[in-house]
Amino acid sequence: MSEARTCAVCGQLFEPRAQSPNQKCCSRRSCQRARKAQWQKQKIKSDPDYRENKQRAQIRWRESHPDYWRTYREDHQAYAVKNRELQRIRNSQPKEVAKMDASAVGDHLRSGLYVLAQTTCDDIAKIGTWIVHLTVIAELSN
Repeated sequence: MSEARTCAVCGQLFEPRAQSPNQKCCSRRSCQRARKAQWQKQKIKSDPDYRENKQRAQIRWRESHPDYWRTYREDHQAYAVKNRELQRIRNSQPKEVAKMDASAVGDHLRSGLYVLAQTTCDDIAKIGTWIVHLTVIAELSN
């Protein structure tokens, strides 16, 4: 039998399965869901094929379920009312479209990977973004 370990999600002790010697999470449903969500998040960041396949699958699902969100809002009216109110509050706040972990460019733009999102002055941040590689060829002085 192997030694008990601390679950990386809930912090409780668990006995890892013999078939999974590197097991880091207990078998609780909530911990396994959290583990899978973390894996998917990392996979989407690191694997362009996985990300593209996931996007295509989501598009196909939306096309085959065109009334899903309308029906959901009708069936969950309290949720829809609360969501509309929260969106009104978000829309009334100053429109800072940059993510909270975005860093300021400062005086010099460096070559590297950046997230690019299309927006207008009165727009709020959207999910659709691109990861682009910018290469600084020359820096002009004023």
